[in-house]
Amino acid sequence: MPRVKKSKVSPVLAGLFIFIFLLVYSLYIPLPTPKNPIVFYNSEKRIDLNRTLKKNIHKARKSIILHTYSFTDTSLLTLLKKRASEGITIDLYYDKKASPSLDSLKKKNFHLHPIQGKGLIHEKIWIFDETLLFLGSTNLTPSSLKMHDNLMVGLYAPTFAEKLSRGRPEEIHLETEKGALHYYSLPSNSAFQALLKALDQAKKEVSLSLFTFTHPIIAEKLIELHRKGIKITLKLDGTTARGASKNVKKLLETEGIKVLASQGLQLFHHKWAIIDQKTHILGSANWTKSAFNKNNDLILIIDIK
Repeated sequence: MPRVKKSKVSPVLAGLFIFIFLLVYSLYIPLPTPKNPIVFYNSEKRIDLNRTLKKNIHKARKSIILHTYSFTDTSLLTLLKKRASEGITIDLYYDKKASPSLDSLKKKNFHLHPIQGKGLIHEKIWIFDETLLFLGSTNLTPSSLKMHDNLMVGLYAPTFAEKLSRGRPEEIHLETEKGALHYYSLPSNSAFQALLKALDQAKKEVSLSLFTFTHPIIAEKLIELHRKGIKITLKLDGTTARGASKNVKKLLETEGIKVLASQGLQLFHHKWAIIDQKTHILGSANWTKSAFNKNNDLILIIDIK
């Protein structure tokens, strides 16, 4: 009986298949849907936040609302002007001091809202067609969208999106099939108390990734949890760990809490915590007194089912 020769795939061809697969996978951006209403976008996990934002801008059919601290991305401005010329209503809210003058963009369908307050206008919100919304830590700058470490959460939540489209509600509480959403506009003592309460629910572990952490009361809360036997892991931005966050870092390390510092040139711009792999705390707010007492910021607490 003649032998059947086994076909072999050359290493070059196999490598090409793997390259194509990884390329296609890297270009795939899942969006929130009614069946999957909560999606996390972490740039540390090679999620391209720039492409995520622009994909939604291209898909918008009626309206786009953007809130940011700083807006300097010229390619994004060009795309928004194009969408406005196509009849999409665009509202852009930004910190007047942190962004260059954008008055030249004023035209039909493109509405500018430069804001100046006692503190920073620091919230980051993207809303599309009052249906999809994205909240988190990403500014609308080339470095923030393409280089720095950031986290956004995407939500399919029309009721939530509609309320945020109308203004800055103090609180929004919403139940979804995947979990409960608790939103707070800062400055707010209610938001601060809600954060402390969420930390108090920890049974086993709390993992935190923060750009700036200086709030003494939150630091004391983590020490209290640590003394109860709850595992606390904190990672800080490398620069702030040696600067603004230095005192909190030293205090926690003295208590035996592990504190890591980021490496590399990019900002470790996160503002999130995960409690027992179930409760997520995130938003635009650094864990500082100014964020809760003075800045226009946001905190979102998600209790995953």
